[in-house]
This record gives sequence, structure tokens and C-alpha cells, in this order.
Amino acid sequence: MRLYRLRSRTGFCIYSEQGRDLVKFINDLRNSPLKFFGLSVRGEKLYGYVGSGDLAALERLADKHKLVCERIDEKGAAKELRGYKRRIGLVIGFFLSVGLVAFLSDRVMIIEVGGNETIPAERILSHLEDAGVYIGSSISSVNLRHVERQVAAMDKDIDWVGIKHIGSRVTVEINEMTHPPEMERKNTPCNIVAAHDAQITGVRLYSGMLIPMVGDGVRKGDILVSGVVDTKYGRSFYVHSIGEITGVYTEKMTFSERFCTEEKVCVGEKSAKALKIFGHKLIYSPAELPSGDYEYSETDEQFTFLGLSLPVYRITGHYRIMEAQSVTLTEEQAEQNIMERIEKYEQNFLDGGAEILNKDIEKTADKNGVTLTVTYTLEGEIGEEKMIFAKYEPPKEPEKEPDEKKEG
Repeated sequence: MRLYRLRSRTGFCIYSEQGRDLVKFINDLRNSPLKFFGLSVRGEKLYGYVGSGDLAALERLADKHKLVCERIDEKGAAKELRGYKRRIGLVIGFFLSVGLVAFLSDRVMIIEVGGNETIPAERILSHLEDAGVYIGSSISSVNLRHVERQVAAMDKDIDWVGIKHIGSRVTVEINEMTHPPEMERKNTPCNIVAAHDAQITGVRLYSGMLIPMVGDGVRKGDILVSGVVDTKYGRSFYVHSIGEITGVYTEKMTFSERFCTEEKVCVGEKSAKALKIFGHKLIYSPAELPSGDYEYSETDEQFTFLGLSLPVYRITGHYRIMEAQSVTLTEEQAEQNIMERIEKYEQNFLDGGAEILNKDIEKTADKNGVTLTVTYTLEGEIGEEKMIFAKYEPPKEPEKEPDEKKEG
């Protein structure tokens, strides 16, 4: 769009009632300091626009050449806004919009956390909130360099923190603390003993002296690898035994479930609604809190405007009212509950790396409940280290020969 279309201007039409030529007038107009736009000659008339303040000077120039100057129309921003000068609401809305934009430009709208591998982002956001940086907080009132040092001092797992902001977006980079690996003492004398009654199926020996061989049976506590090594010269010395001894062993577990039990059952739900604006929660639909036990969870929905995420959330809190009730189970239901517990046990509590070769389940039931006894046949690591406490004996001093009596 050309610039003159935005200016306040007045349209004019200049012509001669006596048939005078317009060429001299046009030349004088071009040499004058008047600002004009869009000149065009249509027949014997000259059309164009001139600044609203220059219309009187244009009329005088036309009179000088015995020409008629007629005002046609008026255009520009001034004319368009003149119709709104009595609309106070628009003026107030304009200034409120400017104020809102200025306010939001100094507020934290988005926080991005990066560089964290083991530290949850929620934990870092909690540290930032304690340091004064949260959704809706003022950026200009916070010293980000001070916040960096403060967050690093709050968490022993954080080595370095870098914070920067671009507009309303705050980016946090975390460098986690690198902990030195635990030093395993390899110079402490120890034996490897059996942790289970087992039959040895495999041996990987790196240090020490192997006592039983592959295929031998051992009892719990028997020495598998000795840290006392004898040499061919009849001497002994202590070492830190290192090895992997695998074997087949059994493990028995018992699981029971009663037919009549007490369980907490959900007997009703209540909800509360609130708005979270700039980190502050405003409850507009509270819920009557139950007097007994309840479980609470909440969901949030963030408002957006023209694709921009706003720091405004609709929070819905869910209260699940729990009540202890007597539950009667059938034998099948009780057995199903036990099988679920057995599955969880196998996933979480069996010896790490042990392979289940066989599983024998023995069931007993009476009027009170069901009991399942599970006998596992496992193959895995059976050795564990036991330190050797050697008795310290100070070296003996050589015996001194008795002094010979001097001859008299």
C-alpha cells in the first residue's frame, strides 16, 4: 500500500468555466511546496488529492489562474477515527490491550527443562518455584544468576544449572552430578561361600582356590572358593576370592488368602473445580470433603488463544471415597488373587538373574481360606563373599645366644 493512502488527504477537482488551459496551473502546482497525490486529467478537469491543511493554499493557486477548485471528498486515518471518538469503550479496550500485552511480556508463560536424565523434571520445577520462578512469575523481578546458584545448592544431584529466557519462555539446562563409582576393595581376604543348598553347574574362577567341582552338591555356608591359597613350597597366603559359581537350588514360598477379608472399596465420588492463574489456584466449585478415607487425583486443562498457551488452567479434583467393607471370596477368586501375588513375587523378589527351571504348586484349602505352597527349582548365582578374619601373630624375635663367661 502506498504511503499517501494512509495520510489525511482531501480530494479536489479543478477546471475552468471559461475554457482556460490547465497546463500552466499544473506546472505551477508542481513547482509549489504543496503536497499532492494521484493527479489525473479526465477530459478538461484535473483530479487529485492534497493534504488537508494545504487545501486553502490550493484554492488560492487556482484563483490565481482563474480556475475553479472544488472539494470532492476526504480520506485517511483521521477521517476513519473521527467516527469513533465518542466510543469510549474502544479507547479503554485499546489501552487495556496494550497494558495486557506489556504485562504478559514480563511473565513466565513456558518453562522448558533439559539435560536431566535421572532427575525428574517435576523435582526441578519444584526447586524453581521455591526460588521464585514459576508460571506467571515476573521475569524482571528475578535475578536468574542468583536462581541458578540457589537451585544448584538445593539438590545434591545437580552439578550445574543454566537459565535463560527468550520473551516469556524460560529454558533451564541441567548438568547432573557425576558420582564416582563405588570402590570395591579387592585386597580384603575373603572366601566365597554357598548361599543355598545347591548342585554346582558352572564355575568362573578369577582369584582364589576352588574347593568343590562342577556337579558336586554343597550345603548353605560351605566354602566354594577359598581365600587361603597354599603354594607348592608349603606356604600359605590370603587373597580376595573372585568368581562366579552357578548352581541349581530350590526355594519354597507360601502364599495364603482368606475367604472373608476387609477391603477398601470406592463407595462414591466427588469433584471440585478451580482455575489456576499464574500459579494461583482459585476454587469456584468446591467439594464437601468426606470425613473418612479418600483418594485424590486431579486433571488440568490449559487454555490457549490463537495457538498460544496461556498460563491459565482449569483444574478438576477427583475425590474417591473409600470405605472398609467385608468381602467374601469364592475359592476360585481367592486362588486367582494368590496367583497374581505369585506373579508379582517372581517379577520383583526372586534372586536377580536366577532362571526358573521348574515350579511346583501345592494347594491346600479349608473353611478359612486357600494356601498355595510354591517350590521353585532355580539356576543362578549361589556364591556370596565372606571376609576372612585372620589372627595376627607378631613376628618372633630371634633368640639371643647366652654370653660366654669370661675366663678369670
